[in-house]
Amino acid sequence: MKEDLYLGVDGGGTTCRVRLYDAACRPLAQGAAESASTRLGVEKAWNSILEATRQALQEAGMTSADMRRIHAGMGLAGAATEAERSGIANHAHPFASVRVRTDAHAAVLGIFAGDDGGILIVGTGSCGMAHVDGRFQTVGGWGFPVSDHASGAWMGLRAIRESLLAHEGQRESTALVEQIMARFGGEPGAALVWQYSAQPRDYGTFVPLVFKAADAGDPLAQEIVATSGAEAARLLERLLQLGVTQLCLCGGLSRRTATLLPPRLQEKLVTPRGDAMDGGLFIALGKAGDSTI
Repeated sequence: MKEDLYLGVDGGGTTCRVRLYDAACRPLAQGAAESASTRLGVEKAWNSILEATRQALQEAGMTSADMRRIHAGMGLAGAATEAERSGIANHAHPFASVRVRTDAHAAVLGIFAGDDGGILIVGTGSCGMAHVDGRFQTVGGWGFPVSDHASGAWMGLRAIRESLLAHEGQRESTALVEQIMARFGGEPGAALVWQYSAQPRDYGTFVPLVFKAADAGDPLAQEIVATSGAEAARLLERLLQLGVTQLCLCGGLSRRTATLLPPRLQEKLVTPRGDAMDGGLFIALGKAGDSTI
């Protein structure tokens, strides 16, 4: 019999990353695919996970037949309910075992190597997680558009909304407004149709425009960026209230978001000791603890 393998899965709203570990929990190889968010459906999530896993196996000199040796720990965006987690775990799969938690669980476990701490994921979506004395508490992260404050999707939505108002003369137009309306051919009706099928990551594609415009002094862009920073600060303040003493930002917008925080919060930020794929390993090993979500 060949030894067991472990897989740490970081299934975010834009990208799914996996890391393969040997029986001694030493990293072997990695793979990546499109989003494995449960919001996109069980089939889509599993397709992305398996595609990324096949890449990792190939890099490690193994084949798809070795999937039967894999114990997978998955941290997936959107897996905030038992129904969402069960939908993934109970789906037909080739692995030896599967454990599913949220991407925030995976992030806080990996970043602090299993120790106490608080994280805020700021990417396409957002979610805070406190880990104190073996217990977890979620802050935000209940999905776009009802939650996910300070996220890329949230910023994109705000930029589109305000641009539509400016296009109708309800606020001052800016260069950002012109760029966003150009995406829709200058027609509000095009934005109406676009939103019917738009996913959070589609809203997130407007973020580079917002940041570039903000750096150039565009007042609307600066307003959106400043509000995003305030939203992130509020989430982090709540994590501190829950008893964590150290914080970390992660996700595609983390570096920019860190610069928007007040000094008191910046001083609490620490360097990650690992990442969400390492957190997936903790989940695979059954070390995810209790959850209050």
